[in-house]
Amino acid sequence: MLKLSQRLLTLARMIPCGTRVADIGTDHALLPCYLIKENISPYVIGVEANKKPYKKACFTVEQYNLQEKIAIRLGNGLAVLKPGEVNTVVLAGMGGPVICDILEKSPQVLASLDKIIVQPMRNAEIVRFWLVEHGWLFSEEELIYEDKQYYQIIGAKQREPGEGVFSLNEAEAAYGPLLIKKRHVLLSGLVEKDLAGWQEILGELAKSKKKETKRRVIAYQEKMQKFRELQEWLEEDKGGL
Repeated sequence: MLKLSQRLLTLARMIPCGTRVADIGTDHALLPCYLIKENISPYVIGVEANKKPYKKACFTVEQYNLQEKIAIRLGNGLAVLKPGEVNTVVLAGMGGPVICDILEKSPQVLASLDKIIVQPMRNAEIVRFWLVEHGWLFSEEELIYEDKQYYQIIGAKQREPGEGVFSLNEAEAAYGPLLIKKRHVLLSGLVEKDLAGWQEILGELAKSKKKETKRRVIAYQEKMQKFRELQEWLEEDKGGL
């Protein structure tokens, strides 16, 4: 039986049943194999940019005898896909700037998609701002904690004519408007972790006397104050349960 991590299972649950999928940065191709074996998708393309993980992905597909339903391709991002070839794209386990760069470089493929599912390892705010600016709406968001790591997973669909323009504030970009709205049980812990990290950065910046550094300190302090208020609001909700 094919077992997935909680992170990969969460990605799989966001994929609409019957959709053709491309998994960018597929690694061992566990997600494509799961999607086929569970009859979630009829056809999956796994993409790897480097030969070593590409060979690992091919081996996994062969191991489960799924070569007819899973194609593993060697190449960069969406460049190996044709417009309309898949309906859903998964980009997981990459930094936010890398995800945006991949999406930016293949506008024709992007325009043909119904859904994007992303899991940035860092800089989630960059990805959310990019999606909103390019006409995508958040359909679902999930937050999981696995192996001492928080993972934000974002599902987005193309904005339909007449749906209006959606904007994000700084907190929504960092932690997700849907996660904040439902006061996700893990969100307070993620905010607390980030605040601790920024506090360490402030400690290092405080050692410098440069004017530019002082401006950065003020910016960090203002940002931290907004997110402390968010954390307090999240903690208040816990107290009411």
